[in-house]
Amino acid sequence: MTRKIILFLTLTLPFLTSIAGTLDDESEYVKMMSVADSAIARGDWQLAENSLRKAIKSDPANPANLLMLSNIGMLQFYQGRDSLALETLNDACNIAPRAIPVLANRATVLEANGRTEEALCDCNTILAIDSTNVKARTMRLTANLRKNAWQKAEADLDTLARYAPDDILTNIAAGSLYTATGRYAEAISPLTKVIEANPQAEYYAARAFCRIMTENLNDASQDIAEGLRINPLEGELYLYRAMLNKKRFRAEEAKSDAERAMQLGIARERALPFTK
Repeated sequence: MTRKIILFLTLTLPFLTSIAGTLDDESEYVKMMSVADSAIARGDWQLAENSLRKAIKSDPANPANLLMLSNIGMLQFYQGRDSLALETLNDACNIAPRAIPVLANRATVLEANGRTEEALCDCNTILAIDSTNVKARTMRLTANLRKNAWQKAEADLDTLARYAPDDILTNIAAGSLYTATGRYAEAISPLTKVIEANPQAEYYAARAFCRIMTENLNDASQDIAEGLRINPLEGELYLYRAMLNKKRFRAEEAKSDAERAMQLGIARERALPFTK
C-alpha cells in the first residue's frame, strides 16, 4: 500500500496559532508560522520545514518550539526522510517524554517503518496518560491488526465504540478490523460513514472490495468509478476492478486493469491472478 499522508500537523497547528496570537503579529516567529501554514496547505513540505526552523531560530525560548520540532519530524517523514524524521521526533520526545502529539507522531513513523512493537509502546504511553485518546487507540488497533492480534484489536474497537462511535477514526478502525477478519458485510456500514465524512479514493476502494466479496457487484462498480474520478492513480481501485471484471468473465479487461495496478505500485503477486 502506498504511504497515506496523515496530517498530524492539524493536531498541533491550532495550538501553535493560539500561542502566536499572544505574540506581535509582525514578529519573525509569527511570519514564519504563517508561511509554514500556507506551505502545508499546498503540500510544500520542504518550504514548511524551513519556515518552522526559521521560526524556532527567531525565538529559541518559545514554549511552542517543542511542537514545532515534532511537526518538522512529520514534514521530514512526508518527504521520505524517515531516519531523519525519527531522529527529530526522538529529540522532541527526550525534551518532553509525555507530550501526546509528539508520541503520536513518532508512533506513526515507527509503524510506517515496520517497527510495530515500538509504535505500540508509544501508543500505550499515550493511553496511560489519556485513555480516551482516539488517535492512539486507533493506531494501536491498526498495529495489532498487523500482528494478527485480533482480540486486542477487538477490545480497542469496543472501547472506541463506547466513547467515540461517530469519530471518523473509529469508523476507519471498524472497517479495517471487519475487513481483516473477513466480516465484509459488517465493514460496509462504517466505511460508508467514513466516505460520507471524507470521500477519498482509498476509502471507496476499501468499500468496493467489501462489496465485491459480498457479491454486490453493481455497487462495487460504482465505488470504483467514483474512486477513480477522485484519484485516477489509485492502484487498489484498478486491482479491484480487475477482480470485478474477472467475476464478470471479462478476461481481457481484467488483465488490462491488473497490469495497470502493477504499474501503479500494486504488488505483482496480488495482481497476477487477474492477468490469466
